[in-house]
Amino acid sequence: MGKANKNNWRKALKWALALLGLLIVSLFAIPSMFNDIISNEIKKGINSNLTTKLQFKDSNISFFNHFPALTFSFEEVSLASTKPFEKDTLINAKELGFGVNVFKLIFSDKVVVNQTYLTDCNIYLIKDAFGRTNYDVYKATDTTAVAKDTTASGLNLNLKRLQLDNASIHYIDNANGLTISSHGLNYNGRGGIVDGKLELGSRLDVTSVDVTFNHTDYLNGKKIKARSFTIYDSENLSVALDKNTISLNDLKVNFNGNLDVFENGVAYNLHFKTEDGTLEKVMTALPPKYAEWSKEVTLKGDLEAKLQLAGFSGIVPEAAAVNKMDLEVSIANGTVKHHKAEEALENLYLKFKGDITNERFNVKVDTLDFTLNEERTHGHAYINGKADSLYVKSAIKSHLNLNILNQTLNLPDLSFNGILVADINTDGIYQPQTSRLPKTNGILKLTDGSLQTSGHPEPIKAIELDAIIENNGETYDASTLTIKALNFSFLNNQFTSAAFFKNFDQPEYDITGKGTIDFTALNEVIALPLAITNGQLTADAHLKGQVNKPQSKNTNSGTLSLKDLAFTTDVLQYPVEISEGQFLFLNDKMAFTNLTVKHQSSDVVMDGYFQNYLNYALLSEGVLQGDVQLKAPKIDITEFFPKEEQLSSQTDSITNTNTIENVVSGVMQIPKNLDLAIKVNIDSLNYNTLIITRLSGDLGLKDQGLFLKNSTLNMVEGSAKIEGFYQPTSLKEALFSLNLDAKNLNIEKGYNSMELFKELAPAAAQASGSVSIDYDIAGVLDDTMLPVMPSLKGKGTLKVHNVQFEGYKLMGKVSEKSGFDALNDPKISEITINSTVNNNVLDIERFKFKVSPFRLRAEGQTTLDGNLSLKMRIGLPPLGLIGIPVVIEGTSEDFNVKLGKQSKDLNDETTEANTINTELEDLNKRKEALRNSESTNKINTLQQDINQIKSDSLKTKE
Repeated sequence: MGKANKNNWRKALKWALALLGLLIVSLFAIPSMFNDIISNEIKKGINSNLTTKLQFKDSNISFFNHFPALTFSFEEVSLASTKPFEKDTLINAKELGFGVNVFKLIFSDKVVVNQTYLTDCNIYLIKDAFGRTNYDVYKATDTTAVAKDTTASGLNLNLKRLQLDNASIHYIDNANGLTISSHGLNYNGRGGIVDGKLELGSRLDVTSVDVTFNHTDYLNGKKIKARSFTIYDSENLSVALDKNTISLNDLKVNFNGNLDVFENGVAYNLHFKTEDGTLEKVMTALPPKYAEWSKEVTLKGDLEAKLQLAGFSGIVPEAAAVNKMDLEVSIANGTVKHHKAEEALENLYLKFKGDITNERFNVKVDTLDFTLNEERTHGHAYINGKADSLYVKSAIKSHLNLNILNQTLNLPDLSFNGILVADINTDGIYQPQTSRLPKTNGILKLTDGSLQTSGHPEPIKAIELDAIIENNGETYDASTLTIKALNFSFLNNQFTSAAFFKNFDQPEYDITGKGTIDFTALNEVIALPLAITNGQLTADAHLKGQVNKPQSKNTNSGTLSLKDLAFTTDVLQYPVEISEGQFLFLNDKMAFTNLTVKHQSSDVVMDGYFQNYLNYALLSEGVLQGDVQLKAPKIDITEFFPKEEQLSSQTDSITNTNTIENVVSGVMQIPKNLDLAIKVNIDSLNYNTLIITRLSGDLGLKDQGLFLKNSTLNMVEGSAKIEGFYQPTSLKEALFSLNLDAKNLNIEKGYNSMELFKELAPAAAQASGSVSIDYDIAGVLDDTMLPVMPSLKGKGTLKVHNVQFEGYKLMGKVSEKSGFDALNDPKISEITINSTVNNNVLDIERFKFKVSPFRLRAEGQTTLDGNLSLKMRIGLPPLGLIGIPVVIEGTSEDFNVKLGKQSKDLNDETTEANTINTELEDLNKRKEALRNSESTNKINTLQQDINQIKSDSLKTKE
């Protein structure tokens, strides 16, 4: 028996050695035997599926690169990006490998790739400001054709595994200001198809991740470890995320949810939850400067957090059309203390739950409590409703020594001091439409305050705030706000102010302000909630009175000076800069002088006064009234049009290039709540290619419309009187009306400069000479600020003087048909043409003119999109009593000339012009009722009052 066992062991050992030998031989033989088949199929498959070229130094096939997988590898790989980034590299790698299914290869002679490897690689993913990407390298295929022809290629890409070893991935999204760089990335993903659904498991380890958003670092050098399990349902185009865990340094977060892709939109619903969270672990996941700060801080306390994010874009089913953010945070037994501090922030408790669903708020702070230096801060809050109707109940009570808190926290790039006292209670409904405010009683007091950030070397010092708010009646008129002091010192400029407001419906006010504010430096210290970005303001003013009450009760006085002020507004495309300006408060008026304003290349100097300025500033329905004298060396109207960047293709004989240009995208908007009468005097007014000089007249801004009266100007070598109005009806459309009486305009320059001239007088393209126009025209402007032709309605007279036609196709064909050479390229001394425009048709009344030796008569119709139906009569010499009738029909590019008497009427079914008639008539009445600006003498008197004030009153007294 022992001998038999010994023989069996020998046989087994022989077989094992034989199998081992066969395996070793196979490891070398199989790659050699199938090298050509595998190489050809993979190279052919890659070339047929990629839009850019894959370059490599060498290739090999082996079991040993990624044992035990048989791997075909490209070495020293480089793949170029797609257009327009073709000069950039998308991927470079030491190795790009494809794992081949050995059994399929041997028994079916098919190359089935089920694994992909990238080793020591750099991947660059770029998205520019126009949404163009560099990584769309995979050719689009006809999925139906592919499904039917599964044997067309010997290559079968059935990827069950993707492995990245030591990868660096750089994602740059210029459209959204996002940059992500990851280094030392190792990824191993496996998967398969179960019950028609693709299940993917993955493991991700990243040595270092940097995330920058809007120039702020969020994850600088963070380590990430992730485990996930994902189900992809191709039938329903959805991704379900389950059993996912991600680690940001020491903080673990579980997440799950789903992503649903519909025909025209995407919806998502994601849930995140911390796992065994503590304040210390949270700090390791914060932006770099706080992570470093946390190393010097004792952080204790338990933290639990949950976050749900749901949203959608595009068109999705109603059940999926939900925007929601739900956040729960709980902190218990918290302690924060910097190593250098003597006191600790202790007993920190926070219990917060809030969600925002489809613009509805439901926020609850059950507990906010901590102690510092034996002083307790505690409070709670509850908010429910929408922005225009909220129920608010809150209470906060604190006596906080900010000097000690600053030492306790020792925050990076931030230092503050002072004593803060707060005791505020609120309970009730905020509803501005019905003038409701919650019952509120409270005080807020800050003494000996200071604030310094890394943005500026100097701190804001001597901050004093002493405010009391009272409202016991839950209405606007029962409310009072008393600001006993709001003072600070910055850059040796002291600013002091105080204010009292009563009855928020029609506020009684008592406001004082004195000193200088340097907004340029102040914005470097702290981001102000203001549109003002730069400049200085100096004030010495006392305003007292009541809004919407007889002006005799208002005793406003003092001065305000601006210098190098810059601010932005949603209405204008570019920042507005005020290089200088002085204001004087004279009871109900705020006069100003030498207000010098710049907007891009447009320069304006204004003098005048405003009324109702506090009503306008304090109440949303307040209307700012005023009379202004405006002088400008140059204004470019196109700079006030809304614009956006778009791609523009330029083609030449050598190459096609894409450039970026600003194009008009919407009509010029007029600010609300203005009633201004402006006397204008402009040296140069630019409108696209049209240059207007010496424009003077009365301009009115009222009811979100712009009205022009009594104006004169010079353009295209002639002079004109002009009146009209302009009013936007939406962001993409506006109404306009123009009454133009122009003398001796140069036809060539007018045609090249005025788009409307081209449409109403296309024959001017082949004419030289001068023309006079007396025309009333109205209609609609589109989102490129050009007329919508079918909407135009108008009538008037066109007179031409000494016109020479050269190459005018219409007269050339009439000459050819009639046999009269004198009618080709005629010279005409005088023509008077009356016409009307309506429903896209230009009706030309009968008019007469001479082309020696003939007397001609013409009339008819032409549509604004180029259809012609004209009649002419060629009167023969000597007196034109005998004439030849001519009919011209067709389009401006292709028309027929025949001898005859009948021509058809051109009717257009367009009724758009009729729908705006009522609005145009109403705007015209308002233009006629527009008040003129105050006399120059009255405005000059106000300027003298300002100039008589001593300059010392505009400076802060020490």
